[in-house]
Amino acid sequence: MSENTTQVVRPDTASHWYLVDPKKGIKSFHTVPYAGKRGKNGETRKTTLRDARKVNAFPSVTNILGVLHKDFLEAYKVNQAILAALTLPKIDGESEDEFAKRVVTDSKEHAASAARLGSRLHEVGADYLKGITSKDSIKEGEIVEGRRLEDVAKPLRDLIEDILPAGMYTPEELSEFYVSHPIGFAGTCDGFVWLDTSKQFIQEKLTYAGYASDAGWSGELGGWGRPVCAIADIKSRGANTKKPLVYETDLLQLGAYLHAVSTTPGLGFVDPNNTPVANILVNTHPKAGTDDRWEAELVIHKKEDLKKAWEAFKHAQALWCWVKNYNPNEEK
Repeated sequence: MSENTTQVVRPDTASHWYLVDPKKGIKSFHTVPYAGKRGKNGETRKTTLRDARKVNAFPSVTNILGVLHKDFLEAYKVNQAILAALTLPKIDGESEDEFAKRVVTDSKEHAASAARLGSRLHEVGADYLKGITSKDSIKEGEIVEGRRLEDVAKPLRDLIEDILPAGMYTPEELSEFYVSHPIGFAGTCDGFVWLDTSKQFIQEKLTYAGYASDAGWSGELGGWGRPVCAIADIKSRGANTKKPLVYETDLLQLGAYLHAVSTTPGLGFVDPNNTPVANILVNTHPKAGTDDRWEAELVIHKKEDLKKAWEAFKHAQALWCWVKNYNPNEEK
């Protein structure tokens, strides 16, 4: 490769930011208009740290978690790059730089495809939580990334129907809503979800997570059967495994949302010490549901783990501020 080879792999830059005003509420600030003629045509670009500084924008939870090194993710990226370099045919007359750029683009396509399917499943899952049926949420015969969406989403639909008490759906205003915390971060919470504690598997999950002894919930107090409200996050995982994959960042993210919910105006009724958080997971792997591979799962995180995750997230937030040399709470 020539000495003048261009930089073909550039750092990923998170772009999710929020404008937080105690009186006006929270607004997304994910994009800004282009300057000049492109801006006049309504075109936008991703918000940068430089843009955020100008308006004291709060970074998102996922923005902050970007400071963490993720071994699995980094290994996945390297593997995809190697596979792309080995399998991508070279074009006659193509320079090394041009080929390298195509390798990078091709290596990212698998993740991009999974993200597109995951994003659509996320929308469908949010609809299910609100009581919107598959018929109204999924277009007839809808195909996403070569997959029939209704088939991929069926385990997610069945799980949500199983965990919700009859007729108790997530209100629109408590689905995909913005939250912020005064230490300087914000985000979009998937929503509140009701858990049907008359179901034994829900009782077992709450007990395992350390919530069964809370007033009115345990069988000893005669509370089983009374719906319990939890904060939920929907995620898709393409895993050829027997059990669902749960990452440390899942708990860090939910811990941050939980404490941000309790400090967001209008949501102060949430007690961060006794409100369960859960991941609603769906497996997009083509072999999901075969040979005992998992399809969809409700994961209620342990109360003690949640407390530790919140403490860890605060350190991550402080580290992010130091690395970026930016803390919206200290800006004038």
